[in-house]
Amino acid sequence: MPANGAFADDAMRNVWQRTDQPVAGGAPGLRPRSWIWGPQPISGAMREPYMQSPGGSRLVQYFDKSRMEINNPDAPRNQWYVTNGLLVVEMLTGRVQLGDAQFEDRAPATEAVAGDPASVNPNAPTYATLRNVAFPVNQNRAPDQTGQVVTAFLNRDGTVVDRPDLARYDVRIGGYEATLGHNIPQVFLDYFAQQGVVFENGRYVNRQIIDWLFVMGLPISEPYWARVKVGGVEKDVLMQAFERRVLTYTPDNDPNWRVEMGNVGQHYVRWRYGP
Repeated sequence: MPANGAFADDAMRNVWQRTDQPVAGGAPGLRPRSWIWGPQPISGAMREPYMQSPGGSRLVQYFDKSRMEINNPDAPRNQWYVTNGLLVVEMLTGRVQLGDAQFEDRAPATEAVAGDPASVNPNAPTYATLRNVAFPVNQNRAPDQTGQVVTAFLNRDGTVVDRPDLARYDVRIGGYEATLGHNIPQVFLDYFAQQGVVFENGRYVNRQIIDWLFVMGLPISEPYWARVKVGGVEKDVLMQAFERRVLTYTPDNDPNWRVEMGNVGQHYVRWRYGP
């Protein structure tokens, strides 16, 4: 999957440009922020099997944070013409989706969800860890904990313990997503609501940066603290799994970089295709 920085389709380039062109190009008035997709594609144009797509395959392209897909090139050119893959669901279930109801079974991904690679990040939860706590493997609904401080800690073996000492970060639940029954921290809701510079119709304008349901999908786990190595340094990191992405909150980071998208695209490529 050679990557030369070229976009697989103009529609994919347009999706990337809206949020990440301002970051890559240093747009006037830009407040520093983290990538939504990544600085450029990490693969070339690829065709992957998908039974319901014309000819039985769809056009995809990988980025650090996700995968873009065009399931039907003749579909209406609306917001959902280019979609984000359900990569987090695939990696934690170990099921590669090859159609609306067609799957290939594999072992769940042992990539570290956040921070350095799992081989040098011994305490970091992996996607296989998430099986224990995330939909669709674990379909338990959490109670609405709006306003409560997040102190749940996820170990790599999948056990969850209460760590009252983590209340020092004062990260509180800001809302409850009732579809699958999971709480969302206020720090993530604030991130979803961010206004900033985006690239639309050939010019820079101020808008809401992301439509979070389009980008993230639904939350499929509760938010959990973990002890994660980042650049060889152990840190407390809050993480939450969504259908399409993982969000992390690192209190020690500069305020503009405390909330970041996990490198789900990188992790998925290694899981499905090898290093």
